[in-house]
Amino acid sequence: MNGSVRRGSAAPVIEVFSLAHARQIAVQAQGLERHSARRQPMSVASAVERVGCVQLDALQAVRRSHELVLLSRGVSTRDVNLAHDTSAGLFETWGHAHSLLPQRLWPVWSWRRHQIKKHGLTGSQPDLQVIKQVLNRIEESGPSTLNDLGRSSGVGWERSSPAKTACEWLLSIGELAVVNRDAGWRRVYRTPAQAGLPHPDQVDPAEGLRQAVLAALQVLGISTAKHVRDYFRFPRDVNIAALARSCGYDVVRVHGSDEEWFVDRNSLESTTGYTLDPSDVIPLSPFDSLIWTRSRQQFLFGKTYLLEAYKPASRREFGYFSMPLLLGDRIIGRVAARRYEGKLIVENFECDSDIEGDAVRASVEQQLNRWTAGDTP
Repeated sequence: MNGSVRRGSAAPVIEVFSLAHARQIAVQAQGLERHSARRQPMSVASAVERVGCVQLDALQAVRRSHELVLLSRGVSTRDVNLAHDTSAGLFETWGHAHSLLPQRLWPVWSWRRHQIKKHGLTGSQPDLQVIKQVLNRIEESGPSTLNDLGRSSGVGWERSSPAKTACEWLLSIGELAVVNRDAGWRRVYRTPAQAGLPHPDQVDPAEGLRQAVLAALQVLGISTAKHVRDYFRFPRDVNIAALARSCGYDVVRVHGSDEEWFVDRNSLESTTGYTLDPSDVIPLSPFDSLIWTRSRQQFLFGKTYLLEAYKPASRREFGYFSMPLLLGDRIIGRVAARRYEGKLIVENFECDSDIEGDAVRASVEQQLNRWTAGDTP
């Protein structure tokens, strides 16, 4: 039975979805249906559009985290590096942390730019004189990397400079844009005009916020207000539930949860069941948008896996880079894998007892080897 409310004189009756049905909606909304069901690989642009936002992270135990997100959705290893190319039609900004977003959301992100202008950023504060110098340099000389703008001090996360702080500020408020990276994975900063993007304040921030909430609702498929809030890190004073209702989203219950869930009506028409064929297992980045809200991961999949890469080796319980394993609409285990001297090493593996573990492990290792070797799926 689809549709959440029966009309009549009595109080509305809210439909209750099974947990399995909710998982199916969530998985398919995120573009994680079986790859074998697709006729051709998914493009980078289509994959990012499907999830709305791909978090960037420097960890690359297997591959860069955002590349794993794209590969898990059927982007070929031949095309995955196009995420750093202007042809992909993406831009970098604060989404769920620092992220890749489709350029159609550039005007919509007026809400975030307005918020940052009002409240600022944490960390080092930019020097107004350096801001002017950086903008003038890029306007006059064209797109530039930080190396073009001056030396930095420090290494890794501590690497900084006045120009870097200025660029991060200008990027966050839309005065600069990043639509590609160079061969060394360095951001290439340019003005919105140089990137072919509209003026950063083209859309009213309130309307941009409304459209961003709708985007999160759509890519989640089925979600609570808390899930939507975390997806794009919306401010606490935004009434997610009221916006969802005003835009026609159905209110439903999910078995085992006392919260209201909002469901995309289109999702109800497209969900299908899954078979647990070990060859269909999909390794997920620990930063994957399907699972980055830990309470959602725990409720829908009954698993909470914490990334241990930032722990000392002696304190890790499973492994440096733990990747959850999605099979159908279930997370059935995890694998800890790393590249070492050009070879993929599996440090640890676990699988639910009702699943054929040896077959799953063989499929996972084959998949990860293909991804790291760069062969087309």
